[in-house]
Amino acid sequence: MKFRLSVCLSLLFCFALLLTGCWDREELSDRAFDLAASTDLLENGTYLSAGQFIIPSRVSGQSSNGKPYFIETGTGKSLTEAIQKTRQKLSRIITRGHRRNYYIGEELAKRGIKDLLDGFSRDPGNRIRLDIWVVKGGRGLDALKVQYPLEKIPSVASVKIHKAVGGTTGTSYIDFMMAASEEGSSPTLPVVDIVQEDAPQETIRFYGRAIFNHDFKMIGYLNFVEGAYRQWILQRISYLDFSETIPEAGGDVGVVLHHFGSKLTSSIIEPNKIKMDIELTGAGHVSENNTTLNLNESHNVKLIQAEINKRMSEHVQAMVNKVQKQFKADVLGFNQIVNRQHPTVWNEIKGKWDTIFPEIEVHVRVKINLKYVGLVGPPLQYKESEIRS
Repeated sequence: MKFRLSVCLSLLFCFALLLTGCWDREELSDRAFDLAASTDLLENGTYLSAGQFIIPSRVSGQSSNGKPYFIETGTGKSLTEAIQKTRQKLSRIITRGHRRNYYIGEELAKRGIKDLLDGFSRDPGNRIRLDIWVVKGGRGLDALKVQYPLEKIPSVASVKIHKAVGGTTGTSYIDFMMAASEEGSSPTLPVVDIVQEDAPQETIRFYGRAIFNHDFKMIGYLNFVEGAYRQWILQRISYLDFSETIPEAGGDVGVVLHHFGSKLTSSIIEPNKIKMDIELTGAGHVSENNTTLNLNESHNVKLIQAEINKRMSEHVQAMVNKVQKQFKADVLGFNQIVNRQHPTVWNEIKGKWDTIFPEIEVHVRVKINLKYVGLVGPPLQYKESEIRS
């Protein structure tokens, strides 16, 4: 009995030791939490690395003096050296487990980000659910410096803005690597730019998508609307608002879409010649009516739907033509459609896809269903005599 008691006490003592903490790990008070980072290419060919680090005492509310973060930088002829120069200024070990955003300056994106991605893939401290952004017309460091009033940590704003306008978040790094490793695909990254316009302070804005070639060099941009059409084709969009002019009604109609569908069908016309039919569907409601039409009348709603479908088909077609003729980079997933629908043909042509893709015959058809027109049918700003029923 005494032996059993002594064994139990010994086990309890061992468990108590285990619960006291991990002796071979860094304590939280010895870590610097990197919430966002950036890399830029300087004029002399060296790299500028920067990190946005949290100040725990100011985030927790213990102190209200000053910003709850600070930015530290380092330069070097390689990314490793630039990061090392940053470490020399920090009293704590850098921890990247909470990092959500990484900003790349435009010059570095044009020069190529192959070295940067190599460092990402080798460092186990990097999150897979990381968003990498290109800063249009500026530096990554500039994006870190922007003060965003709605968020304690400014770098959080990019993710939230992207999500608010209907995009997907936490996937750009893994999506880029998957596209880069897939036969025929070209990768993309989301883009932000820094604007002020008539506001008293600068702010960060979601701009669209950056297109990269197979050498990981940026070759151009899709703006916000063009990027939304691409996301629609890829079924990665949850929200889209827009305004279209209705010539027959002498005004504009604003529409908000919430439900999206996409169907791509490929046909082999002849060897090395492909036809692609794109059908995009959506459902939403009228958010603004600046025409003279009474939308309580179903034929007027059908008129608007027909005009919007026609014009949006043209817009999406123009975006596809831009990707095919200007960038010559398949960022639309056409390679996956051909591979899935015609696997035997794909095995024969995949090595020539870069020359086949720009010549694909593409037809776009948009079908939007307006299910709700608001609380009123006729626009209130017009007199009754001016309303068309």
